[in-house]
Amino acid sequence: MPQIFPMNWLTMTLFLLIIFFLIKTNIYFFKMNKMTFNKKFNNFLKMKKVFKW
Repeated sequence: MPQIFPMNWLTMTLFLLIIFFLIKTNIYFFKMNKMTFNKKFNNFLKMKKVFKW
């Protein structure tokens, strides 16, 4: 019985770390896309601002 709790805790922490890593990689990928397609992204942001305000 004592082994079940630490294993569960370890799996939870690993799962959270993997999720965090995936989020960070997605943000990095998004930034790279923003750098490569800067003009398109700026136009998209302008359109969004016009639509919102």
